Amino acid sequence: MTNTQISYGIVLKDEILYCSNEEKYNFLEIILFVEKLIRSFNPKQTWRLNSIYLKRAKDKERLFIRHEITETNKNLFFLVSGAYEENSQEIRKMLKEFFEKVNTNYNTGDLLEKSSKKPIFKEIIDNITDFLWNKYEFLLQQEEIKQEVDHETTNKILYGGISSQGLPIISKLFDPTLLNNLDKKITTENIELFNSSFSAQLATIEMNTLIRTNKYKIKQIHIFDLEDKKNKKIILYDNIDKNHFSLTIFASGNFFEIKDLMKLLKIQISKEYILHKEFSGDIKTYKYLENYFLGLDREF
Repeated sequence: MTNTQISYGIVLKDEILYCSNEEKYNFLEIILFVEKLIRSFNPKQTWRLNSIYLKRAKDKERLFIRHEITETNKNLFFLVSGAYEENSQEIRKMLKEFFEKVNTNYNTGDLLEKSSKKPIFKEIIDNITDFLWNKYEFLLQQEEIKQEVDHETTNKILYGGISSQGLPIISKLFDPTLLNNLDKKITTENIELFNSSFSAQLATIEMNTLIRTNKYKIKQIHIFDLEDKKNKKIILYDNIDKNHFSLTIFASGNFFEIKDLMKLLKIQISKEYILHKEFSGDIKTYKYLENYFLGLDREF
């Protein structure tokens, strides 16, 4: 029987086909909201979801993801989740083997989807995951994690925003070329439409994580871009105030350096008294907070 501290999953577009641990089913649901974000803002399908990190007090959960595109252009995700470090090589090896073994039995998205409706499907995948856990359990316990820092990347903030309980308050697009993914002209109107839709989906992901996972908070979403392999894309979330407001940035480059910038921005913006009170309902009173985002459009 697979250890209850780890979970395996398979998600096809907006449907969870397999979950090895029902207690962690709600974590897989978060993939559905992130998939919608990727599908909406990267229809060219050059982005590949790599991992998602969640935290609640002293508890943490990281979803390691292998993102495939099916023959019918659907997003297909293979997942291993647990309280493991981002740079765990053994988890990545396990995830790769999970994909390969499932793919041996079901080598197309359509076959995988149809087969998932049959009772024997779960039994077959359970046997695979039990085998993998028996193979990798000791290796995971003994693994020494190495932090790899790449200083040759170019760091760039693409978007920044503030929200309150799922409602976007401030949203600022720093890289209008993101509209190229949507084949949209870079105009003031299109930038405003992008800001509105992008900020709403980011806030929705945050709120649904909190609601569906028993108060776990989403902290990080890591994405590879096939058109910019040198610079990983990262979405970072953090609370400005314990209960009311949160800060979100979407960036590309070195994770640790971007995380440090996020921390500094949070310290600066947290000084605003208005962010330590209940949301007033009047978005205009918060507009001046955009000043904290000035200068973030530069590379660093």
